[in-house]
Amino acid sequence: MPEEQVFPPLAVADAEGIVDDLERGLEAHYAWSRRFSAMLVCRTRPRQTDLAVDGHARDEFGRWYRDERHDHLKDHPDFPPLGPLHQQLHAEARQLAQMVAKGEKIAPAKYRGYQQTVNRFRKRLTAILDEARELLRFSDPLTGIATRFAMLPQLDQERERVARTGEPSSIGLLDLDRFKEVNDTHGHNAGDTVLHEVAQYLLKNVRRYDQVCRYGGEEFVILLPGTDPRKAKQVLDRLRRGLKRKKIDVGDGEIISVTASFGIASLDPSDPLMASIDHADQAMYEAKQAGRNRVRIWSGDE
Repeated sequence: MPEEQVFPPLAVADAEGIVDDLERGLEAHYAWSRRFSAMLVCRTRPRQTDLAVDGHARDEFGRWYRDERHDHLKDHPDFPPLGPLHQQLHAEARQLAQMVAKGEKIAPAKYRGYQQTVNRFRKRLTAILDEARELLRFSDPLTGIATRFAMLPQLDQERERVARTGEPSSIGLLDLDRFKEVNDTHGHNAGDTVLHEVAQYLLKNVRRYDQVCRYGGEEFVILLPGTDPRKAKQVLDRLRRGLKRKKIDVGDGEIISVTASFGIASLDPSDPLMASIDHADQAMYEAKQAGRNRVRIWSGDE
């Protein structure tokens, strides 16, 4: 099986929602941290929540973490450990608050330990936030999926994994059939709608660990980790059939359908990355020549 990726394929709206959620959680933590630090420095009376065993669940970040509903964020491998780490942070903070309440002196080593936990917590939280912001930076504004420039580093990483493990991976390249006719008949706004709807269809119907990007124009690339070309053909044939059935509202009551031609090639670690993409492109061209709305495997992989 392919190595687990961090965020699964995300639309722009999903990434924006995750960024907003994480920024809200981080700001809640910083607000608590500023207040707690002021209490330690000024030796003012701690709040009851600072002294409570369940204080981690009663502060603003704890409530945000408990109530978070975004599935993509909850499924991120770094998100679940935030809960226990936040609880540990508050347990160490509670010890310091108890010392302040008793008028005791805080040993430098104990304070340093608390600060180390604070830094670990912030590092983990900001890493997820930075990753979500990076997704937005490399997202295509029209279709809401990754751009070619976002995909190429992922393809290169997968190529290295194939070289290291010997497991197969495939690249799929699809091109919408007769897309120019859509623009000529229904207008460029309709063409933009079709591109967006096709991108969202692909995003929602690929497997969880697959990746999709808009490669250029009406072309899309799909990375299929842990999948040889013959298995990839089954996956892409399912996408092809579903796309043909999909009804797209292009405005003014006009409902149209589109098809696509697919090409598949192995992600070969012995070749340059662009060679594998070119092989998938050649296979896609063969699908076009054979009548469109087909899936073809590059002849070198058959």
